[in-house]
Amino acid sequence: MRKLQKTTKINAQSGAAMLISVVFFLFITLAIISGLVSPTVRELKNAGVNLGSKKSYFLAESGGEDALYRILNNLPIEENETLVLDSNEATTAITDIDSHTKQIISLGDVSNYQRKTVLSLSTDEGISFNYGMQVGTGGLTMNNNATINGNVYVNGNITDNNSGKVTGTAIAVSTIGGLTVGQLGVGDAKAPTVNNSVIAGNLYCQQGSGNNKNCNTSQADPVPLDFPISDEQIQGWKDEALAGETQTGNINLSGSQTLTIGPKKIVGSITLSNDAILTVSGTLWVTGNITISNQSRIRLSGAYGAGSGVIVADGTITTNNSASFSGSGTSGSYIMMLTTSTSSSAVTVNNSAGTVILAAPYGNITFNNTASAKEAIAKGITMNNNSILSYETGLINVNFVSGPSGTWTVDSWKEAE
Repeated sequence: MRKLQKTTKINAQSGAAMLISVVFFLFITLAIISGLVSPTVRELKNAGVNLGSKKSYFLAESGGEDALYRILNNLPIEENETLVLDSNEATTAITDIDSHTKQIISLGDVSNYQRKTVLSLSTDEGISFNYGMQVGTGGLTMNNNATINGNVYVNGNITDNNSGKVTGTAIAVSTIGGLTVGQLGVGDAKAPTVNNSVIAGNLYCQQGSGNNKNCNTSQADPVPLDFPISDEQIQGWKDEALAGETQTGNINLSGSQTLTIGPKKIVGSITLSNDAILTVSGTLWVTGNITISNQSRIRLSGAYGAGSGVIVADGTITTNNSASFSGSGTSGSYIMMLTTSTSSSAVTVNNSAGTVILAAPYGNITFNNTASAKEAIAKGITMNNNSILSYETGLINVNFVSGPSGTWTVDSWKEAE
């Protein structure tokens, strides 16, 4: 008997349902993935924007800091400067609001993301002495083992005639000749021409011969630098003295004699000898000369504390035989002896002058016979016979108790729209 073969019937509707299920599942999966990826992409984009924004802000900060550093240190700066970091630029604009106020606007730009900072500066009750010695067009001459422990900036020539040394950096607008600069690999020399010198650090010059290394010509030549003390400030100190008493006649002290004076204008000269002591209790203006000798001393009153004081002389200033000047006795206190004399012998120091700032912006200072001081500013300076100037870090910002200001302080530093 013939057996019948069983046949299986395929349901086409069941296959279509399966296909629809797969497609539906695929769309759901894609929707879920899209829902997960979109926030991630959005967060990555936001992170990129945030990073670019932060980088532009820090770039703007860097531009402002660079301009501030140049202003505080009396370095050359244009009204508009560009600072390039990591191929991105910060542009700064420096505006003089008035003689006592400046504004620095710095714009950072990173991939078209821009941030801006604004710094407001005003003059402070102090003066910044950034160099141990700052000399004008009269130049600096160093003879017979003279030494400057610190940095020096000269608007003319630096000439060494016998083993002169600058332990820090030496900068001259004209030439440097025969000088030893720096120590232990630190201390640069910068001038258009440098000859016959030994430089511990870098040698920046356009031409030179007889040096221990070749000129690095990558930097621009130094430009004349203004003194940190202005005519306005000098007149302000004179006015401060004039606001006190006015005394006509010379002051002569000798032996154990002592005198406390100030503020006062003295129409005459001051002469101290043989251990005499003059204590300054306020700004003095002396129309004549100041001469101290034989262990005599001019000092600030203890009331000055950490503050510093000024004596302005129209005549010459001379020290001999262990005579000296000193601050109040508190750390950070200095006395500044300033003369407006145009003489080639405006200041003559023949011994250790003590904790003193010597200033002769219109005349010359001469150091003789192991003479020393902490800071010197003059049109021209000559150092003889083992004389030494030793700069102190406290001079970076000397605060005078009275008189006009000369350095800058930050009033505000903020981001702008």
